[in-house]
Amino acid sequence: MMSVTRRGVDSSKPMDYASSGVDIDAEGLAVSSLISALSSSTRKSGQKGAPVDLPGGFGGIIEFGDSRLALATDGVGSKLQIANEIRRWEGVGIDCVAMNVNDLLCVGAEPLAFVDYIAVPKTDPGVHAILGASLSEACRRSRITLAGGETATLPGIVNELDMSGTALGWFPKGAAITGENLKVDDVLIGLPSSGIHSNGYTLVRAVLERSGLQLNDVTPFDASHKGREIERFPNSTGDLCIGEVLLNPTRIYVDPIIDLILSCRGEDGPCSSSNLKALAHITGGGLSNLLRLHDSLGWNITQPMPIPPEFKWISEVGSISNKEMHRTFNMGLGMVLAVSPNYAQEVLNWLNNRLSGCKIIGIVNDNGHRVTHIDPKVIFEHY
Repeated sequence: MMSVTRRGVDSSKPMDYASSGVDIDAEGLAVSSLISALSSSTRKSGQKGAPVDLPGGFGGIIEFGDSRLALATDGVGSKLQIANEIRRWEGVGIDCVAMNVNDLLCVGAEPLAFVDYIAVPKTDPGVHAILGASLSEACRRSRITLAGGETATLPGIVNELDMSGTALGWFPKGAAITGENLKVDDVLIGLPSSGIHSNGYTLVRAVLERSGLQLNDVTPFDASHKGREIERFPNSTGDLCIGEVLLNPTRIYVDPIIDLILSCRGEDGPCSSSNLKALAHITGGGLSNLLRLHDSLGWNITQPMPIPPEFKWISEVGSISNKEMHRTFNMGLGMVLAVSPNYAQEVLNWLNNRLSGCKIIGIVNDNGHRVTHIDPKVIFEHY
């Protein structure tokens, strides 16, 4: 017998990101087409602003004398559609900044400044005040300057509020973290996420529709998860609602990652900086992001992070396979740090003293350029 929600939608059919409207493979091809059509830089090697080739693609790097500047740009994505629906924007500025500064960390860059871009169909001072407060809190957590921004009122072009931004960071020449020095048996340390972060929300919204629940309904699951708190909406009372869980802001990893990098460049870190091999921000593409860090080595996840309950609910309601879940969402794993095996425990202890819930999750191997997992069905061979 066919299972249906109160909306009459077949709830037994397995869901995936592509069927909800986002095809990761097609996006990859589109980006490749864009890059291939770009002309080379007018600034040449040795000039300020000249491009610096860096594996991974988590940030764009340019020369700047004895320093290197890093740039990252991103937006909040369709998570904003949930925020717009229930008019709760308190966390979206944090999401926007987080998606950018977390990418900068992956090249070893210390974030310095951020500029935002907000597009609206109609100007609303009250909404902008909420966004401003959210951006201010994000910059506090990131230890950066909000250096400017732009608000565009675009009736007829945008139907609801959208937000994106660009972050600037820096690192000393020769101090980039690239993954090129990775070796077999390097250890993977996972840093916990605060929840869904800001990826996969087209699928999240499709699952929510299938469930028949509303964003203000009480969560149909226990949302408690060790090492994280759900940031309640201002003046919220009573039980946690689904909207609060889905809009929980993206975790910003400047603290502790930058402190770790800086201490390892000095003499008071748990290891030298050469033993910090690679960093990956687990965003769209999930675990396949690891493949960006090296062109031949593989990654084996033997001890995954604990999975927050909202992911289990999404999987169950959407009949979504474990592989699709790990390709679309972070599944509780916000960042991955690869370190030399001799220093893995020291680095892990250092991190856990500042962010509880970090753990060793696997190793680098030479069994092909792919990500393998304790679940044999979760295998990724391309990003």
